[in-house]
Amino acid sequence: MNKTQTFSELKEQLEKWIQPDYIQPEDIPTIDLYMDQITTFMDKQLRGNKRYEEDKIMTKTMINNYSKNALLPPSDKKKYSKDHIILLIYIYYLKNFLSISDIQTLLQPMTENYFQKEQGLTMSHIYESLFALEQQYGVQIRKSVQEIYALAREQYGAEDDYLKTYAMIILLSYDIYAKKQLVERLIDSLKEEQGNTKETGQASKEESKTMRRELKEETKAAKRELKDETRAAKRELKDETRAAKRELKEEKRRIKEEKKDETKP
Repeated sequence: MNKTQTFSELKEQLEKWIQPDYIQPEDIPTIDLYMDQITTFMDKQLRGNKRYEEDKIMTKTMINNYSKNALLPPSDKKKYSKDHIILLIYIYYLKNFLSISDIQTLLQPMTENYFQKEQGLTMSHIYESLFALEQQYGVQIRKSVQEIYALAREQYGAEDDYLKTYAMIILLSYDIYAKKQLVERLIDSLKEEQGNTKETGQASKEESKTMRRELKEETKAAKRELKDETRAAKRELKDETRAAKRELKEEKRRIKEEKKDETKP
């Protein structure tokens, strides 16, 4: 077998290599599972994706770490629902090229808006629709890989198989790098949106605090004003009472004087 034939045989393997194992929507359990049941399920469904036999698809430690890093909501009495499993499937694929922080940013709105949702658009519906899109897009991916294979073969057709394989790896890596950059930029835009939402929420909280503070100050001012008015009213009433007493006393004195004058001869 010469070197060109070896690279030619590589083409026959490409079709197999670029069809990873998937978890069909109907294969996801609808009953709650314990952690060891989940790891067994994931390993059985995705074992074809292992590069080496000793590789682990999902472990208990991984699941615990995902919960600690807020990628996965807590279990319910050590049991995990169908929505938990869907999130774990996404994490399994995303962790291969995204940081924990990026995955958290990406999945947070999903968890907040759709986790354990029973009506309307649910996580099960989202998984089913995206799974269908992935299967359609897989045709384009396989076509693209075949085109890259052809480019590498044409570029180094007369050279050894190493250069052809190397060229193919570089072209695929460039494709992955460019798309990874795009994915990261898209996640950054989500961070900005989430940041704006938090800032808006913070602004609303600050506005509420300001309104409560202003209302408190206005209430205090009204109480002070009422107290001052009450004090002034009391003073006026006291002054009026004193004036009335003086007038009464003066009137009595005048009447007494008049009576005294009338008794004189």
